[in-house]
Formats: sequence, C-alpha cells, structure tokens
Amino acid sequence: MMRLKYYQPAKWILLLLAAIVNINTGFAQKLSLKTMGDDTRGYYVNIYKGEKLLVTREGEFSLQLNNLDLSAETRLLNWKGEQWTGNKDSVTLTGKTYIPELDANLSVEVRYRIINENVIKKTVRMFQPSMPGMYFIMNQTSVPAESPERFVTFEHEDFPGGFVHEMFPAVGFVTPDNDVVGFLTDAGFKNHYTRNTRRRFTGRGGGFVGMRLLPDPNLFSVSKPDEADSIPVSISQVFGELYNLDAGVDSVVDIFDNLIPVNETAISTNENVIEIKGEKEGRAGFEFIAPFSDQNFYTVLFECKGNQPLSLKLFRIKNGHKTVELEHGIKYIDSFPLFEDSWTTFEGSIMIPFIEGDSVSMFVGSQVGKHCDMEIRNLRIFKHQPASQPYNYLPLGENVEKTTYLFVEPWESHQQFMISAQSRLSEGMGFQGSTFEKMLYGNLNMLTWIMDTQNFDPLNVPNMNYAPDMYNRDAFFSIVATYNRDLNLSIWEQWGKTQTPEGGIGTIITPLMGSVEAKDNEATIQWLMWGLLNQRRFGVELPQEKISRAVDYVLNEFDADRDGVCEAHFMLGQIDIIDYTPKTSQLALNQGMLAIALRTIRELGFEVSEEYISRAEQEYRNFYDEDRKHLLFDRNYPEIISVTDLEPEFFSLWMFERPILTDEMVKNHLDQIPALNKSSDAPYPEMGTTAPILLRLTDEEPGYAFLSSDYQPFGDFGEANYSGDKNDGWYYNGGSWFRAEYCAYVTGLKHGWAKARKRMENRVWAEMYLNPHWPFSKEFIPTKWDSFQEWWPSTRGLCWNVFMLQANELAGLRTPGMDPDYDSVSENQNFSKP
Repeated sequence: MMRLKYYQPAKWILLLLAAIVNINTGFAQKLSLKTMGDDTRGYYVNIYKGEKLLVTREGEFSLQLNNLDLSAETRLLNWKGEQWTGNKDSVTLTGKTYIPELDANLSVEVRYRIINENVIKKTVRMFQPSMPGMYFIMNQTSVPAESPERFVTFEHEDFPGGFVHEMFPAVGFVTPDNDVVGFLTDAGFKNHYTRNTRRRFTGRGGGFVGMRLLPDPNLFSVSKPDEADSIPVSISQVFGELYNLDAGVDSVVDIFDNLIPVNETAISTNENVIEIKGEKEGRAGFEFIAPFSDQNFYTVLFECKGNQPLSLKLFRIKNGHKTVELEHGIKYIDSFPLFEDSWTTFEGSIMIPFIEGDSVSMFVGSQVGKHCDMEIRNLRIFKHQPASQPYNYLPLGENVEKTTYLFVEPWESHQQFMISAQSRLSEGMGFQGSTFEKMLYGNLNMLTWIMDTQNFDPLNVPNMNYAPDMYNRDAFFSIVATYNRDLNLSIWEQWGKTQTPEGGIGTIITPLMGSVEAKDNEATIQWLMWGLLNQRRFGVELPQEKISRAVDYVLNEFDADRDGVCEAHFMLGQIDIIDYTPKTSQLALNQGMLAIALRTIRELGFEVSEEYISRAEQEYRNFYDEDRKHLLFDRNYPEIISVTDLEPEFFSLWMFERPILTDEMVKNHLDQIPALNKSSDAPYPEMGTTAPILLRLTDEEPGYAFLSSDYQPFGDFGEANYSGDKNDGWYYNGGSWFRAEYCAYVTGLKHGWAKARKRMENRVWAEMYLNPHWPFSKEFIPTKWDSFQEWWPSTRGLCWNVFMLQANELAGLRTPGMDPDYDSVSENQNFSKP
C-alpha cells in the first residue's frame, strides 16, 4: 500500500505568506475600537486607524419588526447599547428593549472583535421570549468619517451609488489618505439571505424568469449623492427584506416605436398583435432597445402562439455594440414552448443592477432556423416601485445572529480589492491558508445561501450564472472541502431526500420549482462517498435504508452482471455532454469510478469482496495503452486524452490511502498533456500555465489538436459545437478546468511525477493572474484565445474549485486544523484513514 507523504509548503505558498507579512508589517497604524455615547444616550462603536476616525454611525442597526401576519409593525431606529464592556480590540454592547406595539421584550448583544491588523468582525445577536415569532428587517448603516474619494464594489472601481448586486458581495470606500475600507458579510446560510433573483419556468419551458417576491435586493447599497441632502453618504447592509413586485406602484413604459426586423423577417403590427414570419435560416423575429435603466425593476408580459418555440434574449449595448447577456432575471429563454392554436402567457421580471448606463437590446422571436409563423399579443413592459416586506424570522426563545466584517488596507488597485474582498472574508471567519486558498473559501461562502424566503436550509450554487440551481457534483466538491459539520450533513441530507424508489440520487435541486432529473451518472456514487466521509469525520449514524437503496442502485445500474466492468448511459464525471444508448463500457473514468464505488460500499459495511473490487481496479488499469502511454478516455477514440481519467486515482489516494494505477501509468499520462497559455510572469515561465481538460494527441506538430467534426466522441453535440475550429480551446474542447487539472497534478505528485509542483504553482497563478481583470475562481480558462474580452462572463466565480483544499491536504500542503470548523470533528475520527 502506498503511504501518504507530507511535504514542505511549495515556493508559491511561502512567497504569498511572506507578501502578507510584509503588507501587515507595513500597515503601521493599528485598527482600534472606541465606544461612544453615555448612559443616557446609549453606546455605539466607532472604528479608528491609529488616531484617525474611519467609520462612524448613529447607532449599531435599525430594525423593522412585524408580527407574522404583517398586521402590526414597528421600527427600532439606531439601536444603542445600555451597557458596554471591552477595550480597543474587543467591545460588547448589550441592552433590553420593550416593544409596546408588539407587547414584546427584545434582548440584544453586539460584539466587535479585531481579528488581525486588517479585519474587524461584528456580530449582532437578538433574542425575544415574548411572541411565537416575528419577522424583521435589519439595516446596518456605516458612515465614512471623511468624504470618500470614491466608492468601490467587487466589479466596479468607481461605483456611483444605489444597490449592489454582483458576483461577489463587497463594497467599500477609498479615504483621502488612500486607504480602502471594505464591508463584507457572512455566508447566506448563516445570515439568512439569498442572492438568487430568478427561478426555472413552470413545466419544461426553457430558461429562467425573475421572481415576483425578490429577496435581499439591498443586501449591500451605497446612498446616492442625490439622496444625501440631509444625511451623510453611507454604506448599508440590509438583511431580511424582500421586494414584492405584485405590490407597490407600477407604470407601463412605451416600446412600440423602434421594432427592428431580424434576418429579413416580415414584421407586421395590427393593433396589439405583432406577426412574425421568417423563412431564412437563423433567427426570425424583431429587436428593440428596451426602456431599461440602471438599478430599476421591470416586468415583460405578453401572450404568444406559433409553430416554433419562442426565444427572448436581453443583451447589454455599449457604444452601439452588443456585449454580454443581461443577468438577474430573464435568461436562457431559447425555447419557450408555444402552441399554434392557443395563446400562452409569458411573464418575467428583471432586476437591472448597475450596468454603467448601458442600453439593453431585447430580441423576441425564434432561433430554430426553420419556417417561423408566430404572433405576439399585448406586449407590455412595466416599471416597478415594489413594496418592501420582511421575511427574516426571529423565533420564540432562540438566538438569531447577523455577522458582518470590515477590512482596512492601503488602496493598491481594483484587482487587489477583489483579491482582498475574498481573502479578508476568510480571515475574518478564522480560515488559514495561502491567499488563493482564502479566496476560494470566501467565494464558497458567498455562493452558499438559503433555499428561499420560506426555507432557510442551505443551498450551494456553482456560481451566479447557474443560480438558482444546486447541482449534485458541484455541491459535493464544494462542501466536502470544508469541515463544517452542519453544512455537510444538511446538504447531504437534502440530496438524500431526492432519492427515487429505485435508489438513485437526483442531479439538481432548484428552488421554487421541481426537478425530476435522476439518472445513472456519478450522483449516487458521490452521495455514498459523501456519506462515508460524514461518518468518518463526524461520527454520525447514516440512514441505512437510504444507503442500502443507493448501494443496490449503483450495483444494478453500473455492473448488473457483477463482472467488474462498468456500463452506463452517462459519463460518471463532469464531461456530461452525451448519453450512450445502449450503455457504454468504453470509458476509463467510468471504470475507475466503479472501482471507487465498490470500495466505498465495502467501507460502508456492505458485503463486497476484495476480489470483486480487484477485478474492477484491474479493468481500470486495462485502459492504459502501453503504446500510446496514456489512459484511453474512450476506447473508440484512442487518440483522445483527458485529465479527468485520473480522478478515480485521486479519490483512491484521498479516501483510501491506496493507489490503483502504477507510477509509470500516471507519470506517462501526465507527460502527454501539454501545458498551454505560457506567460513570462508565471512562477515557471518556461512551461505553460494551463492544461486542456481533453484533446486529441497527434504525430504532427505541435503534437495535439482540438476536436473536430470528424474526430470527436460527443455525437451531435460535438458536431454542432466542435467543428471547423469552432470553440477550439473552450469548455470541453480543450478548456482548462482548475479542479480537475489541479487534482491530476496532485495525483502525479503522489506518484513521483517530477513536474507536479511546478504545474500546480503555475496553475494557481493562472487562476489568479492570467486574466488580470478576473482575479478569482473560474469555471474554465480558455487555452486558445486572442483577447480577454472573449472570455465567457458566465464562467466567473465557480466555487467547486475550493476542493483544492482537500487536494492540498493530500499533497501535504495544509492540515485539517487550518479550517475554522475542524474543531467540530472528533479527534478520534480520521476521514483519510480507511
């Protein structure tokens, strides 16, 4: 059996830690807390850097409190403590308030703590022993002590004001002394918010529509100058508020003077009906500049019928040029189903965040590319001034907490602000690690929020582009990277509730709508692996009936005849763009995953013989081609190589401390995979910084080729997307996916591959700096591109890359105790020990 080896930290970790030390050392004046007020007026806390006041406030927070039917309401403005204890590094305020409108008592504790030279943590704890329950909205407002040079957010270096809804929730201001003061929030599943703005369509209609009850629109906001006539410019963090788009004030906006036919489509208007007739290939329909403006809320409403599915697309227009698709509501409406003889209603709300004053182009029509005969009736756009309602819940006799963070450091650049927003959040949470590990951990927490306003169970989405959906494999890699007991058990149990009568585990959980997708992919295997990890880490007793059904499902679906050969309709991994009918046994990854599944089942206490597992493991080894010197991704396409084929080997080393493949197999496989995206700024500029997840090896220079229409394993999808050099180096046609690639390198490290450390360090550098505008985790990095403007915005912020934490534990580059939740793990449990 291979024994795990532990290594000294890699050079890039030491350099990053040294940089952090230098930054902190240079931050000469310390942060401090100063309690203001007196016994009569109450107490609150100001924040100083040295002797310089940075942040002040009129009170610690304001509350709107309602009973549960919203028939009674009261407001508690600018709460201050009755007593305080502490010093310049830690302050606790306490107080009790009687609320006559609700005939209720409220106890409050506000705690400030300086975490390090840059970060302050603030926690508000509330308790009420009087009512069965209350709804509330909490607003924490912070005022810059001096007029700021400008406000900044995660996506904008100069933010004009209003609500902030971006890929990562962070806002700050730059002081006249050139410090940046940043404001952050704890995870949504802890602070009870969601950043979701949309849901899937009713039924099987394609795409997303905006929600009518829109939660947390003002989670972060900056008071605009025109709102500040009588109050100072400020930053607010609001928890527990939703906008009701079916209440408040609506107004209809005019849209009928600028409809532009697309692709020679015949457009005619008869009163309130627009007829669309298209004969050419490509799109058929019309476009117009929608009457949308920054930081407003709208609804698009019409009836439609026709012989083709309807498409509705929204794109930002900058300087006359179409750019990215608009987020935060209507999106991916490519095939909304229509009927030829009856009207169907389309209604979708849209949150317009700050879009830099861009115009918005709307397309309505068909993208099928066939004869189109469609009618649109009563097309209207409403602008909303929605009603505000509370939804956060303060139960009887239980504490509720809200935690926020503030960080201060010298302003360097917007790029550094993005890095700091992620890493300082993790420091505030008590997480230890390299800068990039902190960034990944912070990103994970900002993508884990509550299911919806009526369900405070945690939901983990891959990134904002995928919201609201929680995907099984993404949640597995994201959540098992942490040692948070409650989070691991809660989300694992949610997946257990999707189990079908046959024992399969669902693929997607999507709020406010159902999903019936449960198929023979890797979801059920990973659910069993996750259950085994929970048992080892936390000593929990697993639900044996559900576990047993899942075991039977895996055995019967993937190896019904028990010969150790895996057969499946789908890839048992992330490259899930084709299904196989009949089942295939030609995929290396699938065979390796069967071997992992069998050993997992055995470790869970079921009767699976070692001889049976050995047969499956040998079949995995049999995918190694001695002549080509790599594992065959698909035996039908022997020139194709993929880093994902080493994933079962990683799992075996990580979970069971034992190899399946030989050193020669692993090292030769990795030697065949090219390193692309060379950069002189990388730690090792002589080699590339990224590797394609999948490509074809050739005998001609440069020794590889991307997929083509005549050589690709993905059927109709591949022909449509990977022919004629289309999408070369993108997505699964050679895109570089951090998690899969990094885990493959760690696998190589454990097998003695000489290039492992350098490739690991270069790949981390690429994720942070290859695109200097995007210093954060991404779904994939293209390996063939001409400009940063080509990179897909939809890839930004993918959180499953946080699985790097577990890869680095296997590599000996970090220890479990660096996770702030590891103290919840019994010292008698060792998840890596079989």
